[in-house]
Amino acid sequence: MNRAEKRRQKKLAKKAASNAKLGKATIRSPGQQTQAIQESIDLALQHHAAGRLPEAESIYQQILQTDPNQPVALNLLGAIAHQVGKHDTAVDLITQALAIKPDLAEAHSNLGLALQDLGRLDEAVASYHKALAIKPDYAEAHNNLGNALQELGKLDEASASYHRALAIKPDYAKAH
Repeated sequence: MNRAEKRRQKKLAKKAASNAKLGKATIRSPGQQTQAIQESIDLALQHHAAGRLPEAESIYQQILQTDPNQPVALNLLGAIAHQVGKHDTAVDLITQALAIKPDLAEAHSNLGLALQDLGRLDEAVASYHKALAIKPDYAEAHNNLGNALQELGKLDEASASYHRALAIKPDYAKAH
């Protein structure tokens, strides 16, 4: 694709995004829609990472209006619900995401966090194990598993999980 075509595609994506915000219908190819959704997810993730949860939530909701079965948006909306203490809602949203895309390791880990905060530790451990079966080098899931195992009083297993997290990501402060 040459520069002119890239500029044209970018312009179309921006127009589609602004039209979506305004509620206007646009006819897009599946590739354009997928690209627009990915760009929206990327923007929402920037807000999410910066702690601007209402902005991120709004974008995830817009994505779900376009595609109600978008698993990443469902998972991340569930993560926000968990962050604001709505753990039952988080479990529901993340479970929906996993029904659509069962191999989403991040969703299994996020589900584990919500279950853990609901006191459902055995289910949380199972979710972390599923995340690690999909993505064995997932340091955050190893750390989360360690936390759940620690709450269960399984200190040797918890320590082993923390060590695995640190072997993958030596500068991971939470695992230290």
